[in-house]
Amino acid sequence: MTPPGSPHRAWIEIDHDAIRHNLAVIRRRVPSAMVIGIVKANAYGHGDVAVARTLVADGVERLAVATVDEGVVLRDAGIEVPVLVLWGVGSQEAPILASERLEAVISDVRAVSLLESGTDLGRIGVHLKIDTGLGRQGADPAEALDAAAAIARSPRLELVGTMSHLAVPGEDDAHTEVQLLRLARILDAMRSAGIDPGIVHVSATGGILAGVAGPADAVRPGLALYGLAPAWAGGREAELQPALSLKARPVRLFDLPAGQGIGYGLRYRAARDTRIATLAIGYGDGWPRIHANNGFALVRGQRAPIVGAVSMDGLTIEIGGIAGVTYDDEFVLIGEQEGARITADEVAAERRTINYEVTTALRGRLPRLHLGTE
Repeated sequence: MTPPGSPHRAWIEIDHDAIRHNLAVIRRRVPSAMVIGIVKANAYGHGDVAVARTLVADGVERLAVATVDEGVVLRDAGIEVPVLVLWGVGSQEAPILASERLEAVISDVRAVSLLESGTDLGRIGVHLKIDTGLGRQGADPAEALDAAAAIARSPRLELVGTMSHLAVPGEDDAHTEVQLLRLARILDAMRSAGIDPGIVHVSATGGILAGVAGPADAVRPGLALYGLAPAWAGGREAELQPALSLKARPVRLFDLPAGQGIGYGLRYRAARDTRIATLAIGYGDGWPRIHANNGFALVRGQRAPIVGAVSMDGLTIEIGGIAGVTYDDEFVLIGEQEGARITADEVAAERRTINYEVTTALRGRLPRLHLGTE
C-alpha cells in the first residue's frame, strides 16, 4: 500500500526489501563473485540514487552506469564506491572521469589516446572490453592484446578490469562457450605478456541465471536486482521478487451510456451502460498509446480493462462490473493487489517488447516512493 494520504495522482512504489532479497538470490548463485550492480537508466526506472544506496549498504562493491552524467549523479549524491561507465566517453568527458573517479570502458587503441589527451588531472581506471561474439561494442579479439598493452604502457590509465558481454546466455550454449573460450585465450595472452587483466567480468543477469561460469571474478546483475528476468527464462526464476509497482487514483468517476464513445477518435464505445474511471497517467509518463483498448488495471483486487485511447496525461478504465469504486481506491497498472497481479512481463507482452523496456520507460514526473529504505 502507498503511505496514507499520498498526494500523488499517479506514482511508482519501489520495494527495497525486494531488491535486497534479489541481491541475496544472486549471491547464492555466484557466492565467490564480486557484484557490480547495474543502475543505468535510472536503475531501470527504479530510481538510481536510492537503489545505489541500498546496494552499497548491502555490501555491493561496485556500480555501473551507461553514461558519465549518470555517474556524476551518483557522486553528487555521495556514492563513493567505484562506478564504471559502460558506454564510452568523449575527450571532453575525460577530465570528469578523473575528477569524479569514474571508470571507463575502452575498446581500442584510439580510446586510449582519446582519454590520455583529455586529462592531466590524474589516472583514470579503465576496463578493456572484448567483443567475443555479441558484435556491438568491444575490441576485436585480434586487436585486444594491442589495446591491453597500450593501456599498460599509459602513465594516465590503469587497467582495472577486462570484460565481455554474452549474446545468448541460456539460449545457445554453443555460442556462449565460444565466447568464453575467446575471452580465456585473450586473458592467457595478456598474462603471458605480463599484463594483469584486473577484475574479469562477463555475466550479466542472463549469464547468472543460466549458470555460466567462465573465467570471471565478478558479475554484473541488472534485471535480476529488480526482480526481472530475460524472456527466455520464463517463470523459471521464481525466487526473484519484482520491486516496482505502478499505481494511480482516479481523477474522475462517471457513467457512460450504451453506445457512447470516449477518448480521442472515440476508439471505444460502450456496448451497455457502464462506469468509467479516468486515471491521470498517459504517454507523457511512459504509458504508451499502444495500450488503447489493450491492457488492464487492478482495482479492489479485480481486473478492469483499459478502454479508449491513451492520451499524454490520462487513460480510462471500464469499471462497470466492479461495485463500490471510490476516489480513494488505488488502481494498480503494475504490481499486486489482494492476491491478483499484473507483471511487467504481461505489460511487455501487450506492447510486444521486453519487461525492462516497460520499467525503463517510466518517466521522471512519476514520483518514486521508496519503501523499506533506512
